[in-house]
Amino acid sequence: MILDREIIYLAVRSFPVAVERVVHPELRRRPVVVAPRSAARSVVTALSPEAWRAGVRKGMPLARALRCCRDTIVLPPNEPLYLRASRAICGVLAAYSPVLEPSGYGHAYLDVTGTGRLWGPPRDAAWKARREIRRRLGLEAALGIASNKMVSRIASEVTRTAGLQDVPHGDEASFLSPLPVGLLPGVGPRTGERFRELNLSVIRDVAAMRPEHLALAFGRFGFLLRERALGIDRTPVVPARSVPALELEKALGEDSNDYGLLARELAGLCARAGERLRAEGRRAGRVEVRVRYADYGEGVGRAGMAVPLESSAALYGAALPLLRRALGRRTRVRSMRLRLEALSAGPVQMDLFADPGAARRLKLEQALDALGRRYGRPVLLPASLSAGA
Repeated sequence: MILDREIIYLAVRSFPVAVERVVHPELRRRPVVVAPRSAARSVVTALSPEAWRAGVRKGMPLARALRCCRDTIVLPPNEPLYLRASRAICGVLAAYSPVLEPSGYGHAYLDVTGTGRLWGPPRDAAWKARREIRRRLGLEAALGIASNKMVSRIASEVTRTAGLQDVPHGDEASFLSPLPVGLLPGVGPRTGERFRELNLSVIRDVAAMRPEHLALAFGRFGFLLRERALGIDRTPVVPARSVPALELEKALGEDSNDYGLLARELAGLCARAGERLRAEGRRAGRVEVRVRYADYGEGVGRAGMAVPLESSAALYGAALPLLRRALGRRTRVRSMRLRLEALSAGPVQMDLFADPGAARRLKLEQALDALGRRYGRPVLLPASLSAGA
């Protein structure tokens, strides 16, 4: 294990509510939940401490949450606002180290190894960053400092609502020892139930077991569980890559798991994306389809293309199987995102046995593009796209 790293993990708890309270100070000290009111079977995606004390929990159906706390204020999700606030936090943290890995809205890892001459010890850098985020953005953050990502994240979770927990090098195992096993990464409801069957409640119990005994209960994952219980995590902080890409997103009017509807929405995204590609003289070599569910979980399908694509129909043909791959749950979908990467320009080597119909479809789409530029966006779509599925 690399022991000379210094990793800071920052988390703004109940981030959507915290950001909404900055914009609307009158919401402070009031029970607040974030949930889409219009969606059928809407669930709570974020809540304030006041709502939690009243019995509301994340993932609870909104109707039940309102019965638990009648004076709860319900706010619809405002993802553009949360994205801007999260980027602002990363902007503050980037001044302390270029090795920054965002980990969802209001959460990020920062590797400050070797920055002592600039900012002093990691604890000082963490306090400075926390103070600057509070001053500039009005947000309170909890921070954990450790020699690896896992321990720093757990340290931020066990600290006070907005404080700092520093785990000295070599103390990782002793720090984790009395904590509940549910804090270990990868321990979900199924694994947690297995731990209860084995009467393992705290992390020291897992660390004390022999690896082969854990492997009997959890398979190969048992070896990883024991490493994590000992505070070992070799995962590096990986900065987000800046990749030239074309990205389009569609938020559904109402959460839905109707496959036909989702396929039609994907067809519309492919039509818009293909039009953009042709206007810019580019082609896409990689396609990704990502869906966001009503409970804010995500599913993704991605694949590389043997031949770069610019035709909307060809994009749809490539994206539809990826949509099926992304839809791994029965939960209703809230939004869909189409991302095209490996963008290229210039001539493409033609396939001797290429489908001549594909070339004809591309020419049709280019003709529609020309009509759109001359008379405004056309209302017609090629049959291959307008059919939806």
